[in-house]
Amino acid sequence: MSSESVSRVAEAAPMSPISGPRKWIPAILVALGLLLIVIALPDAANRERLGFGYILGFAFLWTVVLGSLFFVVLQHLTSAIWSVAIRRVAEMIAAPMWLLIPLVLPLLAFVIWPDAFKVFPWADASLVENDALLIQKRAYLNVPFFVIRALGFIGLWVLFTRYFVGKSLKQDQGVGGVKATLSMRKVSGPFTVIFAATSTLAGFDWLMSLNPHWFSTMFGVYIFSGMVVSALSAIIIGTVLLRRAGLLGQGVVSSDHLYNLGCLLFAFVSFWGYIAFSQYMLIWYANIPEESFYFVHRLQGGWYNVSVALALVRFAIPFLILLPRRAKSNERTLLGVSFLMLAGQLLDLYWIVMPELHKAGPALGWQEFGPSLLVTGLAIGYYSRFLRRNSALAVGDPLLEESRHMEL
Repeated sequence: MSSESVSRVAEAAPMSPISGPRKWIPAILVALGLLLIVIALPDAANRERLGFGYILGFAFLWTVVLGSLFFVVLQHLTSAIWSVAIRRVAEMIAAPMWLLIPLVLPLLAFVIWPDAFKVFPWADASLVENDALLIQKRAYLNVPFFVIRALGFIGLWVLFTRYFVGKSLKQDQGVGGVKATLSMRKVSGPFTVIFAATSTLAGFDWLMSLNPHWFSTMFGVYIFSGMVVSALSAIIIGTVLLRRAGLLGQGVVSSDHLYNLGCLLFAFVSFWGYIAFSQYMLIWYANIPEESFYFVHRLQGGWYNVSVALALVRFAIPFLILLPRRAKSNERTLLGVSFLMLAGQLLDLYWIVMPELHKAGPALGWQEFGPSLLVTGLAIGYYSRFLRRNSALAVGDPLLEESRHMEL
């Protein structure tokens, strides 16, 4: 890429789109989230609701940042050129992976002190002793192994995030160049294998083990599909907003780039619908009580309406909206659908997590909102800081000039 082109696209950054009174939004969200968490802790009933709400907020952040890292690595794995112009947005969203280290500590507290939070039934030794199935699962579902796995998974994700994002940022400073690009391509293969194993097991640990009597061999793929949809949605939102703010330069990100993102979102919305239906259909067809009770619970009472809403929000509505070719490159349409899909991810996680607490039907209280406000504020604050310090474009990538001139 020529030095003239680099200077031209770099004019827009570093700079934060969150300025003026809006710069206080992350701090307000964090403060409000912490306040609600502190208020909920002394009371046992509130503390239990807080525990499940915390898993919801933590899982939302985890799926978005890890899904964004997967997107980054996928571009290196396939030697994609078109995505270089928008890859930094995905790197930015993946960058706060390190936040999972302090944020996972409450999850570890839930299993270390099960009587205080009552979130993971298998962590209660008195319950396990009287449950034949949990006794058989004790070799995997035990507190020390759970803690080791959680810290190990996050440690690996943080290391790979620092590697991929760090090398990309160093390219902006003229370090690495083509060698760095080739190096990231070589590492992308091993990471993909590690990602598949760790993300699946983390889904089992942090979400499926909330009901340790249920199992599904498709649950890992189900979590993966929702993870990619939510990450793509966040990347599209970031790309559109930064493009409107002028932080992606003039004419760098075109409608063709948006079209590719729209096609990917459409593909993974369809993939999520396929996996969700396949998991349900296979369990319904087999009609084995050990498997089917999970869906029976979610198709009764107030949870039936949530199940229907989930199918509409996460599949039917975005599928129909994105079906026309023009919709996949329309900025306003993509922005609206992406916000809808992030809301759908929250609804999906609520559908997974909360029936284990609210048996009769859905219920929302202030106790559940604290953790989500906290992680949202932390993420927004980090992204604002990232944009103040770094370019919103991978200006040092040798393929950026080719990417900006990509045409379908």
